[in-house]
Amino acid sequence: MTAARRIATEVRSYHGFIKFLIALVAIGALASLLRFIFGLGATTNLNDTYPWGLWISFDVVTAVPLAAGAFTLGAIVHCFHIKKLEPLVRPAIVTGFLGYSLVSIGLLLDLGQPQRGWHVFRYWNVHSPMFEVSMCVMAYTTVLFLEFLSPVAERFGWHLPLRVLRWLEMPLVVAAAAISTLHQSTLGTFFLIAVDKLHNLWYNPLLPLLFWVSAICSGMSIIILEASACHKWMGQPNEGVLLRTLAKILPWTLGLYIALRVFSLVALSEGPFFDRPGLTISFALEMGIGFILPFFMFVQKSVRDDDRRRSIAAGLVIFGLVLNRFNVSMFGMMDPDKIYYPSLIESLVTIGIIAGHILFFVLIARYFPIFEHHPETVDYTLPDPLRKIGGASPSLSSAD
Repeated sequence: MTAARRIATEVRSYHGFIKFLIALVAIGALASLLRFIFGLGATTNLNDTYPWGLWISFDVVTAVPLAAGAFTLGAIVHCFHIKKLEPLVRPAIVTGFLGYSLVSIGLLLDLGQPQRGWHVFRYWNVHSPMFEVSMCVMAYTTVLFLEFLSPVAERFGWHLPLRVLRWLEMPLVVAAAAISTLHQSTLGTFFLIAVDKLHNLWYNPLLPLLFWVSAICSGMSIIILEASACHKWMGQPNEGVLLRTLAKILPWTLGLYIALRVFSLVALSEGPFFDRPGLTISFALEMGIGFILPFFMFVQKSVRDDDRRRSIAAGLVIFGLVLNRFNVSMFGMMDPDKIYYPSLIESLVTIGIIAGHILFFVLIARYFPIFEHHPETVDYTLPDPLRKIGGASPSLSSAD
């Protein structure tokens, strides 16, 4: 059987949901191609008033903290020596690597002159937060790629590279924590220059710290949702015992974020605050539903111990994080007399990026041992991790 026929046979064995994701990614790729052919002006609703739109607000400003689970869990496991959480590290690294890779795609699409993207390496503007974020994102993506190479080496039986990667594990974790802290906070620094544009409900000098703390909260929440979904849809073991540990940490980080947010609003911000009803409602939803409610949920042991309610609480934190990033980067800076709406091309690209993240995670879980640890002591046959949504999993033995 030729390689092409083997691939076609394998694709036909996929669950319908996987095929649907493939279709969404293909549509997103086509929309991206149209963007490069016709340019930003013809394919987006960006203009001089709104030079940043959906691709920056979601694909970058929101996607970066949503991929924070890798550095958060890496620091918890390796720096604070909570080793029992180690089974969650690899899936978090894959999620982070995919997230940052797709962030890079979003940035490339948003550049007016993408062919000059490499100029960031040649013309350094060390006083610009954009320079810091661009360099840190590239460096952190590289670190995540190196961490992701471990399951690749295990998959193909490359024992020498695997030992080198194990030796580099701690330096990579330290580098990941440092680099991610820098750019997670600097994303907030972007908006400190919008003194007269960002609404008073969100503009305050603590934005960099608030962005960093909320990224930690969302990182742990993403891990909870991811592990729960892997158990339910991919046939992986229930990691409820480990997730309860994360659920015990979350009230502290959520409480810190809420305290910082209230302090910045009361002591460091200047009114008026509630002069625009739409923004007032958005702020109330963000704080009330997205942070305060899950804080009180995670405080309760009955919620932390229950898989379903724990996942709901984590989902609310993700909702609060997403709404916060949109409030800061889009809604809070929007001119009420000139509303920005993303174009069809912008929307299709974003949907394709989201679908691509899910698709590539499922395929990596199907073909690489991201749910195994140190499998050089066993054979390279991966149990079916997708018995519910992925069809028959192929053998990963050297005989293939």
